[in-house]
Amino acid sequence: MNIRRLMSKLIPCTLSTALLMIAAPFTGSADSTQINLKGDINTDGEVNTVDLSVTSLYLAGKAGISRQGFLNADMDEDGHVDSLDLILLRKTIIHPRLQYSSPPPDVTSSAYYATTTTTTCCAATYVSPVTFDIEAYKQTHRATASAKPYRPSAQTYGPFLTDEDFITPPVKDMEGSLPTQGEAKIVMIYVDFPNCHYQWAPLSDTMYNITFGEEDPTNPNYPNESIRAFYQRSSKHSLDISGQVYRYTTEHDKEYYENDTHKRLFVNEVLDAMDDIIDYSQFDGDKDNVIDTVLISVPASAGDAEWWPCASNYYYDFDHLLDGTYLSYVIIGNDEIKSASDYEDFTTSYIHELGHCMGLPDYYLYDNRDSEGLHGSAGFDTMDELFSDFSCASKLMLGWYTGEQIQVYDGSDEQTFTLTNGQSDTGNCLIIPCGELDDNYRSEFLIVEYTTLGGNNSKLREHYWWRNTGSGVRVLHVEATDEYTPSGSNFLYRSGNDSATNFNLGKRFIRIVNDSNYDNLFRTGNTIDHSSYGFGFYDDFGLEKIDPGVEISVGDLTDDTYTVTISKKGLINGTNDIQYN
Repeated sequence: MNIRRLMSKLIPCTLSTALLMIAAPFTGSADSTQINLKGDINTDGEVNTVDLSVTSLYLAGKAGISRQGFLNADMDEDGHVDSLDLILLRKTIIHPRLQYSSPPPDVTSSAYYATTTTTTCCAATYVSPVTFDIEAYKQTHRATASAKPYRPSAQTYGPFLTDEDFITPPVKDMEGSLPTQGEAKIVMIYVDFPNCHYQWAPLSDTMYNITFGEEDPTNPNYPNESIRAFYQRSSKHSLDISGQVYRYTTEHDKEYYENDTHKRLFVNEVLDAMDDIIDYSQFDGDKDNVIDTVLISVPASAGDAEWWPCASNYYYDFDHLLDGTYLSYVIIGNDEIKSASDYEDFTTSYIHELGHCMGLPDYYLYDNRDSEGLHGSAGFDTMDELFSDFSCASKLMLGWYTGEQIQVYDGSDEQTFTLTNGQSDTGNCLIIPCGELDDNYRSEFLIVEYTTLGGNNSKLREHYWWRNTGSGVRVLHVEATDEYTPSGSNFLYRSGNDSATNFNLGKRFIRIVNDSNYDNLFRTGNTIDHSSYGFGFYDDFGLEKIDPGVEISVGDLTDDTYTVTISKKGLINGTNDIQYN
């Protein structure tokens, strides 16, 4: 699902709307100990992961807390205990020296404002908390916790690191169906209903050029002048998306196809009706007998409730072949082309959804008042925010770097690297692995790039004028371990996989270092180490508390390139404590 389009439209026009505060009710229970320590939810005199778990259970309606525990849990002192307090508590546990006061409103999140959005929090009538055995929890997790110090060591990562060719995409054998390299084919069908029509009906040539047109920096919609052009730039011209566009009007009114999550009746009718016109076998770019992607657009007036843009895997929901090929990913959405010169909502929305068809998850957060996954001037990626380029983490997963463009820190005492403009064909990245780097990059690592406001990022300031934007060095923390699902492999710590991510509070596929709503890019003279929020590897509790044992010094910006130097920090007695000089 794609909520970024709504966010980009809703936020500018709701800046004066009242702040929505959603809180779980206070559950009265006897005060066992009166300890006034922010974050000490169980009032045992310590602030640790036990308090984090108790707060999570409390917000879910599965545990009660004392009156003093409630006061300690109210991290921002706004009179409520809610998901924001949980986030602040998590940050406090990672970096205890950080102190939190009432933060300014996060204007990047529409859920902060009074809307019709509902939230499934603990019901107001809840009065009987489940008994939670704190001591048993402590004993269990202390027994299984591991310091797991990080010791980088020199190693060989394979011939691809010196190969001028593009690497094999780590997502290649994962859940997506759209190739990320070479030729990719899209069937695009512009569908309306007998009782629901487009406000403007573009000519076939117009639809084709908006979807599959050539790169054109003079186009006023640049860098979203076409879906194909955007992907050519982002992939360093390793991917070429082509296809055809068609028109169709359904047999039934719009309501006939609703209340069906996967819209099976709708999809089957459209594809079967067009079977005499379309040779579906021509839309299999990688020749795997699977249609790369079907994109079905419906009018904006169809409404968001049932026709919000979404990409779904239909392979197991379709029971027959189409010209000898199977159906896999289908995109359905109500972002329409408004005019020959106004269509950015159309292109940016489906650029995001095609990222899912390639195998990438959403980077924004689900069911959270703070829906942004990545914040600040460093936090732009089209899988989190529309109108932005893919980040280095996304490009790595999609195979958009040559071996020469992937630099890996090998554990030396000191290494200096050069970072080139990430929005250019020569843009590169730097990886700091957590232990041994998986040959397919499906492991945990830190990845560094130099991001700019050029190329596919050139409209950021126009579309996100209320947010910080800029150019500089950014560091992303990636946990790309995969798992097998019924429809194929997928990233274990993807958004929405709450059992693995602890509802986004634990490990996540992607986080940004120095996560904030402000200018959080690094530039000449800055130092990045474990004191920088989020610069760490995950411990057993899903917290970024393991010191990578290195510091990054950002050097000069010369000829549109940054130099960065990684220095190894000393370890004390084999633990992850750092000896600072």
